[in-house]
Amino acid sequence: MHSKFGFLSYEISHTIRQRFNKEAEHIGFTHAQWRALVHLSENENCRQIDLAEILEIKPITLVRQIDLLEESGWVRRNKDSEDRRAYRLELTPKAHAIMQELWKIADEVEAQVLKALTPQERQLMTALLERVKNSVCNG
Repeated sequence: MHSKFGFLSYEISHTIRQRFNKEAEHIGFTHAQWRALVHLSENENCRQIDLAEILEIKPITLVRQIDLLEESGWVRRNKDSEDRRAYRLELTPKAHAIMQELWKIADEVEAQVLKALTPQERQLMTALLERVKNSVCNG
């Protein structure tokens, strides 16, 4: 019998992204942009190259996302004082305000996706997935 974990985790992740994109469309956000904002909020003033590494995407892909976020006033690029070729990124006050609405959308999508599980099952699954992630990322 073949393992289905990789296949199922991809399918669930894809469904979450699609539903988030649909729910956040009215405020002009995609799941990829939301993900960039979340990681930037946790790594304030990081370099673009570092954020790309955290997100595990190519720097050119992130540049396009940051261009759109900057044009919309969500993110600000600041010259790096130590490396004039690099930029440091920060969330604007406007982004901090919208983050609450985006978290609400994310929570609603998660609730829809996990509605088949009891609260205890959700808690257990989250703990197990965190353990797997830590093992894969640190091992």
